[in-house]
Amino acid sequence: MTDRTTTAPADATGMSRRRFLGGVGASAAALSAGGVLGAATPASAAYYMKWGAVVSPGSATNNIDFARKVDLLRRMRPQTARISMFWGDPNRRQFSDGQLDALRGTGLTEMIIQSSEDPDPGLARRQLDLLLPYVDAHPDTLFVWEIGNEPDWHQPDNPWLARWNRLATIRDNKPAQDRGNLLWAINMPAGRWNGDGSGFTFGSSGRWFDAFVRDTGDGLGALLTGPYRPDVATVHCYSSSYLTRGADGGGERNPYKMIDYVRGWNPGISMKITEAGIDGAKSDRGYRYVNFGSSVANETSGQVDSVCFYGLPPAEREYGIWEAEASQIGTHP
Repeated sequence: MTDRTTTAPADATGMSRRRFLGGVGASAAALSAGGVLGAATPASAAYYMKWGAVVSPGSATNNIDFARKVDLLRRMRPQTARISMFWGDPNRRQFSDGQLDALRGTGLTEMIIQSSEDPDPGLARRQLDLLLPYVDAHPDTLFVWEIGNEPDWHQPDNPWLARWNRLATIRDNKPAQDRGNLLWAINMPAGRWNGDGSGFTFGSSGRWFDAFVRDTGDGLGALLTGPYRPDVATVHCYSSSYLTRGADGGGERNPYKMIDYVRGWNPGISMKITEAGIDGAKSDRGYRYVNFGSSVANETSGQVDSVCFYGLPPAEREYGIWEAEASQIGTHP
């Protein structure tokens, strides 16, 4: 299968994936093509970053009016958002076209559409079919189809099955469902480890990640470098204090852990952070988010090009983004 992070086939609209993987500064496409990889880059280099939030549908006990969600997102001056489209029900969309239009009206140029938590190829195909008419109707918006969510939570002892479901989804579905304004993404593990209180049996997050991305000889190849690798790897970054490398004692609690894991396997694949957060209300938490979003692109030489903070409507109380915090995030460059 063609790696479209380095080639630019156009569809009927005359658009190409290179257009969307490019942007201000050095893109991941340029990195994978060798355009800047290994070149000396000044510390002050400014790489383009898209800012946004996770937009969840909420529940009967934890919900806010949709118009308020839109206002919260607008306060952040967003360019991207991660939409929890199949949260709670893998067979039903949680957001209508009209609601997506309202979110796009906040300034979005990118929409990351999340599949259900752990789909197989058939389920993922049915879910994306429900979105493709909207994708086709908005050729100037970049859509990112994010397959799965935190696979080590849903397959804690079977990274091999999680890997197969995701790569087989790309192998089986991408030829028929691909679009020029659609990128295919696989969400990386949450980063569980033995001793985190969950009963996780792998000794470290690195061991689970290694099994998840490694070629097992079944014809699908390695997850990040093989013939069915995604256009984008999406990662999550969490902390109790600061979203900086080594925070919270580093090691398994390092919020950069999954970024570093992915870069260790493929230093050129495009990356997006689809969840990032500090667990606990702090008066300056939004400004801490700005510091993170302003530095992570430079620290990865542009390999990370967007970040969505968790979350709206809000979700769990300790991560919820309210008006004051959304306005703090809105001070980003």
